[in-house]
Amino acid sequence: MTLAQRVRKSWWPLGPASLLMPAITIVVVTVATTGPMLRWPYPLWVQTSAQFHQQATWAGLIAGTSACWYATVLHPQDRIWAQPQAPRMGHLAVTYHLTTLIGWLVGAYLVALLPLVVSTVIAGGIGASDPLAMSSGVFAMVAAVAVGYTAGTVMPSKVTVPIVAAGFYALLVIGSAGGERYATVTPALYREPELGQRESLPLQVFRIALFILITAAAASLAGKSLNRTATSTTQLWPRIIDVGTHALAPIALVAISLIHPPVVFATDNQPASSCTKQHAIRYCVHANNQPRLADLVRAVDPIIVRFGTKPDNLDQIWDQALTLHPINADLAHSLDIVWLNPDGTIQTQVAATIAGIHACSHIASDDRRSEKDIERLTQATTDISNYLTTGTAVGTLSAMPAADIQQWIAEHQQQLHTCTLTPDQLPDTQTR
Repeated sequence: MTLAQRVRKSWWPLGPASLLMPAITIVVVTVATTGPMLRWPYPLWVQTSAQFHQQATWAGLIAGTSACWYATVLHPQDRIWAQPQAPRMGHLAVTYHLTTLIGWLVGAYLVALLPLVVSTVIAGGIGASDPLAMSSGVFAMVAAVAVGYTAGTVMPSKVTVPIVAAGFYALLVIGSAGGERYATVTPALYREPELGQRESLPLQVFRIALFILITAAAASLAGKSLNRTATSTTQLWPRIIDVGTHALAPIALVAISLIHPPVVFATDNQPASSCTKQHAIRYCVHANNQPRLADLVRAVDPIIVRFGTKPDNLDQIWDQALTLHPINADLAHSLDIVWLNPDGTIQTQVAATIAGIHACSHIASDDRRSEKDIERLTQATTDISNYLTTGTAVGTLSAMPAADIQQWIAEHQQQLHTCTLTPDQLPDTQTR
């Protein structure tokens, strides 16, 4: 066989190289989605591990649809090996086909996730990897390939391909919108775990078992379909019965999980913390975030300095990872929460809290102040929050020097924190 013949054979619709394009697409889509995570200075292993199933949304759609197309090209009834007199390969053929498909498509998926794993190792990822979470994603991809291939085998028509694609897309939508309810049956969870959380063991075991069962049922159905003699439309009812029989166990397992769903995320019970105190305010972070404690203080302390005195509604600031378990009400007194994100950013609403924005966000319907006065109050609290964040006085504070703003805050912080400022107490009236 000449080189040209070998190349043509490899690119024939049934040759291994015909899967190069969907494999490359899976790599491109997965790397593009996980790319921003490669630059995170504080990656979390629970989130890196979760990407093995989170990225299976689009990758699974591509893999399953490609496997379906592969089967429809391979198994139409006009092929010589599909004729009634031809020998039946059955499960042996299915094993070979699925091995090829999984090797290319799932292999491409794992290659695409490798840079994320490497970058997490290099950055000293926080926490520990979760092999079961990773495995559930791999088995989800295998199941997607098996289902797509089987659909194309049982119904070897080009019409089957868009139907399978639509089915995988519907699963993607259900997973995103269904929340915890469908966490057991969709490849991707509705959200990723955070520091202080992990995917629960019952959930992981169930998902792995379900995906393995789906793969086995699909492979068995494909093998039985190939073992049947292709004759005519008389094959319709036997195929329907085969589909129903093989789908029974996965459907039963899905039904059980929807009736009695397992807990999605387990949380650390009273996780260890690292704390420090600055300007009479206590800062605490999850023990694994201890290297970021100084960054947290540097992010928030300028706000307190601009405020001019210790806010009477703020005693402590906690990393969000410390609040995922039930907190004693006494411990949560005058508490504000910040988010220490893996990308290095720190999200805080401290300025809004001590400026009174949250207190004024739900003004009672029986409040006697006019709509115009309420608008002025809302604008004043917004301007104060902006000043505390940036150090720049704008709007209602624009005519006041920093010393006057601090004096005004010291005199009116109780009214700020209870949203009881009267029109004559607003900052813009103090300069008239």
